[in-house]
Amino acid sequence: MKTVSKEIIRNLVACSLLLSTTAYAGTGFDKDKVEGSITFYTARTDLVEEGVFKRYEQEFKQKYPKVTSVNVIAFADYQSGLRPRMNTADFGDVVFILPSVPSSQYSNFYLPLTDMYDKDEIYYYDAWKDKMDIYGISSGSSVEGIIYNKDVLQKARVNTPIRTLKDLYAACEKIKKINKTPFFINFGAQWPLQQFDKLPLLIEGNDRVYENMLNQLDPFSNTQSSYYKSLKILKTLIDKKYVEKDLMSNLWEDSKNLFVKGDVGMLYLGQWIIPQLVDKGANIDNIGFMPFPADDSDYLKAEMSHDWAYAVSKFSKNPDTAKAFIKFMLEDSDYNKISGFIPTVKSIKPQIQQLFEFMSYKPEIINVPENSARFIEATNKSKIDFFTGGYIQDLMTAKDFDKALKKLDARWSRALEMTSN
Repeated sequence: MKTVSKEIIRNLVACSLLLSTTAYAGTGFDKDKVEGSITFYTARTDLVEEGVFKRYEQEFKQKYPKVTSVNVIAFADYQSGLRPRMNTADFGDVVFILPSVPSSQYSNFYLPLTDMYDKDEIYYYDAWKDKMDIYGISSGSSVEGIIYNKDVLQKARVNTPIRTLKDLYAACEKIKKINKTPFFINFGAQWPLQQFDKLPLLIEGNDRVYENMLNQLDPFSNTQSSYYKSLKILKTLIDKKYVEKDLMSNLWEDSKNLFVKGDVGMLYLGQWIIPQLVDKGANIDNIGFMPFPADDSDYLKAEMSHDWAYAVSKFSKNPDTAKAFIKFMLEDSDYNKISGFIPTVKSIKPQIQQLFEFMSYKPEIINVPENSARFIEATNKSKIDFFTGGYIQDLMTAKDFDKALKKLDARWSRALEMTSN
């Protein structure tokens, strides 16, 4: 996976030219069978509400006239929305692969997509592989760090990039003094808190964090662990009132408006949020992007990850149409631009200028790894909902933070005892 991030970085630095996407060796589907109706379950509620997917349906039908409809259904909480349907074998045609599904079970739910692309045509080719087949294709990838409002930081006299954790707290204090929200964490929306499940990668400085936890009975309460340090950073931001005042309301859309108005200094997200801020009225030149300073070493690191993976349901009645729709989304639609992604297809150039600012700070890039079957088994048995923000919400609102950490350790250690080696 490290080679993936290095290749993406090389391509960003080289700023390679946009090539045609019509010369690929194979499509993995029969064009004559691209017809009928399909259903796509997506996590992008905003694009459904704004009519973007309705436009995609029309564009897809223009390319394949025998297609009658593309029914797009969105879930705000994707895992909770899709998982029950997967137990019925009735979960549409195109879906995203859930992180809770071990690779050994991919063939139970999804069709192989191995012949849609060659390995050298797309990033993260092997990310959803089992045995000889791939079952998922990344919808795009992101570098994650601090999105910042240049005007707010300038008014607060904060210099960028912020290179140490100590300086991050100092910057928050300066922004707080000018009556702005220093660091909007979107606590009430819950899912953005998953950033603090990824921050341990930067603190530890490698991609072995999650696998190492399989040998740790107290990864949460041990003050030397990367997970404790990550959660402690979030706790400090909250305790010092550097975050939004209303923690319990879902302020996701409000947070973007507040950023645009100049009431928010920083967000910890991927570059994909930038087009959404521009759509809300932000001046593209007023948006900055820098790595998150995970410690006081003055050595910057950043996590890079793919987004959801497209997959085709094993039970789809129109698999060729489903595969054609995935290829359309990757190559023909403007989804990369709207989503702010680094495109999965290597020959397509990224369009987010802030990526080049971010890379100019020369952070060490650490890929968010694919979790092993054993880690997924342990998380499922522990019922700790990693990468959703749920358990982090409960932890941060607990009356006794340290006691709550020990309770997480107890759940984790019990899960390890029940997990096969």
